[in-house]
Amino acid sequence: MATTSTTCVWLHGDGLSPYDAALQAYPAAPVIFVFDEPLLTEGYHLTFKRLFFIYECIVDLYERIPNPVKELRRGNVVEEVLDFCRTHRATHLAVTETYAPRYREFVRLFEQQGLNVQQFPKPKLVPYSGIAPKRFMSFWKNIERAAFRD
Repeated sequence: MATTSTTCVWLHGDGLSPYDAALQAYPAAPVIFVFDEPLLTEGYHLTFKRLFFIYECIVDLYERIPNPVKELRRGNVVEEVLDFCRTHRATHLAVTETYAPRYREFVRLFEQQGLNVQQFPKPKLVPYSGIAPKRFMSFWKNIERAAFRD
């Protein structure tokens, strides 16, 4: 059933948190997560255990967020998200940025199809304002305390 919302939220593998910025901004908007079929079959070749773990994370997240419409699909991300937005008459798509290599291409394709994509900044895992580290251990010494704080 279509809703009157003009915004949908697109979740990806790096945004499976109830504190995701797009989810926080649009708690009543329809939400979609798409298992990226081309990436799964031609790219990562994830094990069943890993796929099931991701699935469980999505189910847990969907139980914890207030958004009334939550869908999980499998296929081409762009096609599935566009279909979802059309179904819900959405002209805007909210998403939290990610470092994933294909992310920018997806956003470009959504915009080419007429969606206004609102991108929220990707979260920082730990605060760090030092110079770019050349070795992991020097970086780790600077952020270790922040990484394990309660």
